[in-house]
Amino acid sequence: MAKGLNRDRMGTSQSMVIPALIVGGAILAGSMVVKNSLDKTTTQLADIRSGLNETRVALDAVVTAKNTAAAPSRRRGPDPNKRYTLITKGRPIKGSARAKVEIVEFSDFQ
Repeated sequence: MAKGLNRDRMGTSQSMVIPALIVGGAILAGSMVVKNSLDKTTTQLADIRSGLNETRVALDAVVTAKNTAAAPSRRRGPDPNKRYTLITKGRPIKGSARAKVEIVEFSDFQ
C-alpha cells in the first residue's frame, strides 16, 4: 500500500504542474501588459512636461512683453479730482454775487 500512496502523490504533484504553468504564464502576460502601459504613460507624461515647459516659456514672454510695454500716457490737462482756487474778484459775473456755487469759464483763443 505504501507504493500506491506514493504513486498518488506523484500523480497529484504532476497534475499541479500544468495549472502552475498556466497561472505563471498569466502572471507573466499580465506583467507585460502592465509594463507596456507604464511605458506608454511615461512617454505621454514626457510629452505633457515638454508642452508645459513650452507654455511656461510663452507665458514668460507675454509677461516680459507686458512689463516692457510703453507705460500708458499721462492724462493731459488739469486733474479732475483736484480742487483749484481761482480769484474771481473784479471779474465779470452773471447772477448773484452771493451764490453758493460759482462756475468759472476759462477760454484761451491762441
